[in-house]
Amino acid sequence: MGKMFNLLKEGLEEAIAYEKGLSQKTRVKKLRIDNSEVPQQPKEYQANDIRRLRNKLNCSQNMLAAYLNVSLNTVQAWEQGLRHPSHASLRLLEILDKGPIFLSSLTKLSQKRAM
Repeated sequence: MGKMFNLLKEGLEEAIAYEKGLSQKTRVKKLRIDNSEVPQQPKEYQANDIRRLRNKLNCSQNMLAAYLNVSLNTVQAWEQGLRHPSHASLRLLEILDKGPIFLSSLTKLSQKRAM
């Protein structure tokens, strides 16, 4: 496991012990994260980027909305430049843009679940 996991685990174990009255000690540890461990912010997708991605994926606005778990109106507003994707939507668009093969795994998985 990674360094971050071990630090989180240790902290949770200490918190549980303190809550149960098994430990009186508490400590504050400043967490130093190596910048190489922190993902960069996703690209800002503009209206033309979203249309280009949708065309690259050969899917409708409705299908893109389903893949991203957003409404059709949201995708339409993005493509018209009325709204901009934020937070998780930006990361999902980036994932779709860099690895469109992921989409086929979603549809295959959903087909298996339906059986």
